[in-house]
Amino acid sequence: MATSPKKKKKARKQKWTDCNVMHVTPDAKQLWYFSVSEKQVAQKSKLKHSEETPLPPRQIEQTWRQFLHKRLNIAWLPAEHIFLRIVHLPKGEDLAETRQMLEFQLEKLSPVPVGQIVWTFETLPCPDPAQQTVLLVLAERSAIETLLGDLEQVGYQSDRIEFPRLHALASDPIDGDRVRIEVIERNENTCDCLISWHFNGWTQHVGLTTLPKTDHGAKLIIDNLNNTAWVGELEGWMQEAPVIRLVGHEQVPAAWQDALQGWSSKGIETSTPATIDELAQESAERATRSRSNANLMPSEIRTKYRQQYVDGLWMSSLGGVLLVYIFAVLFYFVALEWRRGESIELQTVMRSKANSYTNTMELQAKVQILQEQVDLKYSALDSLRVISELMPDGLSLLSFNFRQGKVLTLRGNVPTDQSHKVTDYHEALIAATVADKPLFSSVSDPTISAISGRRRGDTSEMSTWSFNCELRRSGFE
Repeated sequence: MATSPKKKKKARKQKWTDCNVMHVTPDAKQLWYFSVSEKQVAQKSKLKHSEETPLPPRQIEQTWRQFLHKRLNIAWLPAEHIFLRIVHLPKGEDLAETRQMLEFQLEKLSPVPVGQIVWTFETLPCPDPAQQTVLLVLAERSAIETLLGDLEQVGYQSDRIEFPRLHALASDPIDGDRVRIEVIERNENTCDCLISWHFNGWTQHVGLTTLPKTDHGAKLIIDNLNNTAWVGELEGWMQEAPVIRLVGHEQVPAAWQDALQGWSSKGIETSTPATIDELAQESAERATRSRSNANLMPSEIRTKYRQQYVDGLWMSSLGGVLLVYIFAVLFYFVALEWRRGESIELQTVMRSKANSYTNTMELQAKVQILQEQVDLKYSALDSLRVISELMPDGLSLLSFNFRQGKVLTLRGNVPTDQSHKVTDYHEALIAATVADKPLFSSVSDPTISAISGRRRGDTSEMSTWSFNCELRRSGFE
């Protein structure tokens, strides 16, 4: 079972947000700026560039903004560098196939070696759906490079190179047999003539010639018409002289008009040519709406411009990163100095507080020493008074000793059969108070031991007792 061939995907149309059109003349460069939206292409400004009035860089430079807001730069190539040919080809599936068919015939169609030209094409209206009429546009590569070099000096990098007079051929309807002659004034002495022949809905021939504004120029244009008519008769697409439609008759010398009147028996129709502003508008609209294929911009130069644009963005990005890094380092050092100042200030405050703390601790120690002296002064008297008052009968105190300023050691005798009085005395001392506060913080367990020897005449048995009492200290413990 045979499978149907896959349909080729249509090329996605580029969406533009603004468009520049540049027209180069010997005296100056003229620039139109258009804003592009889905509804219309509107002219925003019109500038004339010279040495005194340079073009504003913001309007022509390619920057980061063009990533989101695409800009199309168009340049016009003067007529003297253009060569035109009409080619009838079978209908192709797409423009790529049409380009391939033209490449096969390019050596035969080009007036100069193929390596020295830049070429493109534009499809024109055709009455036969199986055929197509192609307008082949050729230009010398040296002329293209000269134009681009001139534009690069003012910072203008083109995306498209066009000959604007071709838009009228692609857009004007073919109404009857006629020869269309558009006169384009070049200077005071010469004119460029775009001559196209239309018969039975077909565009059969297109030529571009430069003629002087003299009687000799009138003779040359008649010779041009006669030669083309003779070719048309031989090829069979012309039977009789057609009507002449003269576009731009205000610029046509009287000698030319008389000669053209005599050449055509059907008379001359005149029409007003498009102004240069209207040509710029048409050029911007057809290019941004993808209605024109005639672009003479060499692909390798377009690639070079694109690479320069990307490299420029990378360099500006690196420059921006470096600038941010420098600012970050400066901010770090400023913050470091600020923190260092804070640290020095804090250390100064800490030193002052440390001195105050040391003085406070020294003063506290002195107060504590004085308090201890006071405590010792009165604690010894209180201890002696309490010991005397609480000592039961039968107990005798042999020694009363202070150690380390707070430990009181008591030692005495007791009859052995009255040893329980030592325990009672011990408990009484634990509970002893002075000014409703315990006198002793701790009282050690008593030690009772019998005396080994007796004195002569002493019939009772005696024991020694002892324990330690630790004074409760007031003040700064």
